[in-house]
Amino acid sequence: MKKQALIALIVCSIAGASSAQVLRKTLQGDLKYTLEPGGTFILDNPLGDVEIVGAEVADIQASYFTTVSAPNEALFQEAMRQSGLVEAGDAKTRVVRTAAMTTNFRPRPWTVSVKWNVRVPKSASVRVASHSSNRIRIANVMGNVHVTNFNGNVVLANLNAATFAESVNGSIFYNTARPRGNVVLSTVNGAVTATIHGDADFKWVAKTVTGDIRTNLPVRGTFFGTTFRGGVNAPGGPTLNTSSLMGNIQLLSAGGGPTPQSIRSVPTIVDMPTLRGVSQTSSAGRADFKKNTVTTSVKYATSLGDVKVARIRGEAEIFTGAGEVQLGEVQGACKVQSLGGPLQLGEIMGLLTASTRAGDILVDSTRRGGSITTDGGTISLLYTSGPTRLKSGGGDITVRQAAASINAETSSGDIAITIDAKSKSETVEAKTGKGNVIVNVPAAFGADVDATIITTDPTGDTFVSDIPGLSITREQVGGTTRVRATGKINGGGEKVTLQATGGDIRISTGRVGPTLVKRR
Repeated sequence: MKKQALIALIVCSIAGASSAQVLRKTLQGDLKYTLEPGGTFILDNPLGDVEIVGAEVADIQASYFTTVSAPNEALFQEAMRQSGLVEAGDAKTRVVRTAAMTTNFRPRPWTVSVKWNVRVPKSASVRVASHSSNRIRIANVMGNVHVTNFNGNVVLANLNAATFAESVNGSIFYNTARPRGNVVLSTVNGAVTATIHGDADFKWVAKTVTGDIRTNLPVRGTFFGTTFRGGVNAPGGPTLNTSSLMGNIQLLSAGGGPTPQSIRSVPTIVDMPTLRGVSQTSSAGRADFKKNTVTTSVKYATSLGDVKVARIRGEAEIFTGAGEVQLGEVQGACKVQSLGGPLQLGEIMGLLTASTRAGDILVDSTRRGGSITTDGGTISLLYTSGPTRLKSGGGDITVRQAAASINAETSSGDIAITIDAKSKSETVEAKTGKGNVIVNVPAAFGADVDATIITTDPTGDTFVSDIPGLSITREQVGGTTRVRATGKINGGGEKVTLQATGGDIRISTGRVGPTLVKRR
């Protein structure tokens, strides 16, 4: 450890109506500590700003500025005697504490604050504890970060591991392109703003009592009381937990984007009952199966009854002759069949086979794709990363985010498919017997397109593409008109085959906003 000589800067000022002279001195010091790769730096600085930046250095290099204010020389000397730094730890964990700060429990006629500028090795973990500051900033650190501050803002940038930040009377700003660990950002009276790259994969939890929750990322999720739980892009990944009692919460796309939209104002795409995992129940002529967590695979069949399980740590094979099925997370393959009732399925890790003869189907995500069919009802799939087939005997089909091929067909209803923003090309087949087909693709999406509209109103039912390159022909067949658009967009790619009877077809590149799933 090495200390350089302190430099004292003395500033005198007049304060108060009595013109009492206040003595103020600022002392500058420099410190240097060795730190092993992956070591931890702990700074306890009750009063004053802190800036810690990860750099290509082997040691901790710190400059600090101690400002002492007192009404006279005697009290100034008292403050100097009772102030200082306490240094502890070793090359694995370095600890620095600023001693003798003013507290609310023992008011003193003098104040001492310390401003820190610190450079640490990038591999270091950092912990900062503070009571009052204008700002605490930590940037470019690859290890874990932990910050607590009662008064003042917390700014976190380009962090690469688990992060925890808490402030009572301050706002928190987090800016990291792709979080690599779980992140917790919490304040009571301030706001929370997280800025993350639009193609990062993570879960998002946001809670505020009196504030608003806004985002311009393609979030999908639902409210549970005052808490919003959702995801961005692929399921899984780290969790971003943001909370403010009185302030607003914002999740923004790095590099800018459209105006953030309030989650509370997003139109819901489906209305399903809340998943409730309780205990197994039964009654005469009825057998329900209700559990919070099952640690093995589940195989269950009943001629009449509901199945509601929050988490299955294996495969699931469920059959009910009449009843609804609600499954939260299934870690293996999932096969669900109901002869009459709605299906609500959460995150399915394995191949999914879901069918019902009558009822709506909602699936949060399926990692390996699969088959989803209903003889009469709507289908809403929020995310898939495997080839998926969807078929409805009469109802809308919505695929919120597809990172694999899609085959969707309904006898009557609209089909809306959004291709994952990172996909360059995917096979898409969509056919509706009566309704519209809308496919939202990235601006650079490449495909060989064959789209057909069969209509009795050629002026009302039209084909529109935001991407040029298609030729459109019209053919009169009896009392109907066949409008066909073919060609390559963006140089071509996988086959996109679309067909609508009595409706429009549109290939759009519009940005996708948040999706709110309403559950009561």
